[in-house]
Amino acid sequence: MRDGRHALAGLAVLATAVAGIAGLPADCSAQNVEVFALIQQMTGDETTGLDMTMTLDDAVVGGFGAGMNIDNFNLNLDMLFGSTEVKSEDLSLDTKLFCFDANLDYSILKGPVSPVVTAGIGSVNFSESLVSYEGFSETDFSYNVGAGLRCTIMNHFLLKALYRATWTTIKETDNAILLSGISVAGGYIF
Repeated sequence: MRDGRHALAGLAVLATAVAGIAGLPADCSAQNVEVFALIQQMTGDETTGLDMTMTLDDAVVGGFGAGMNIDNFNLNLDMLFGSTEVKSEDLSLDTKLFCFDANLDYSILKGPVSPVVTAGIGSVNFSESLVSYEGFSETDFSYNVGAGLRCTIMNHFLLKALYRATWTTIKETDNAILLSGISVAGGYIF
């Protein structure tokens, strides 16, 4: 139930942002609103804590987002959903992932094809799916950076491919885990 509240809160924030962005004047030439779907591959990692090693498997997550373009900058929010397996010496859990990020992208060139760099903050929610495991279902602060290429097609369609790295620290562990990989987004610019 707690995880459902996190997902609903994230959806409410995104819906409010999209509604606010959609209310912008249609002739606002310096600001373009976009909505997109995305998929990201995330490599697994391991961390230690409580005298054991915890390993997260690779995952593929998908989701959606919305953003606003102002000159070469793009402020966007995205939500990703997926699952991974978390293993320790004597435990293996199928764990749901929910990632919520606020990102600032910078397109280096002004043309329809441009290299882009990005950075953002957000959260990663881990929710054990099958068996209740006290203390593991949690939401942790995250931060990310990335670089790649953004293409605008016919002024209304966008494609974006990034290599993105996200770090988060699971409670009671010694170091941050790195979830990194290729992210591909496609969307429509209003």
